[in-house]
Amino acid sequence: MVGNREETDDRTLDTTHMHERLKGDTFPRDWDEFLDDDIRRFFDALLEETGQKKSDIIRKANLSRTYGYQLMEGRRLGKKDYYLQIALAMSLDLKTTQRMLSVTQCGALHPLIKRDAAVIFAINHGYDNIQTYEFMRSLELPPLADGTE
Repeated sequence: MVGNREETDDRTLDTTHMHERLKGDTFPRDWDEFLDDDIRRFFDALLEETGQKKSDIIRKANLSRTYGYQLMEGRRLGKKDYYLQIALAMSLDLKTTQRMLSVTQCGALHPLIKRDAAVIFAINHGYDNIQTYEFMRSLELPPLADGTE
């Protein structure tokens, strides 16, 4: 599973760079550019580490080709469910999935929320998108990207 990298100087896995910028005298004016760059770098690092291709991930996540590329390149922010579908398609572990949700400004999964707990269970057990869909339906929970977010 992905998520065991020890490199603390890598901007894609660490917020130290932004913390340092926030110690300055002025608030960064290039916020959107920084966010776009961080998302793109995050996904590029994951793809390089795992040897996966964007096109394969987008297909496995059942996202439209154009929208999937926009999400993974940081040109567009999507809803949390779409990033969770990408995480499942990439077989990410929970730590890396939570980091992805942070980088994309979606908020973490919370184990005290039943739907989030079901997604955490699916991630921890290596479910793909189809298995997760069926699992969530069996619990009578709205599946991912079902318009609930």
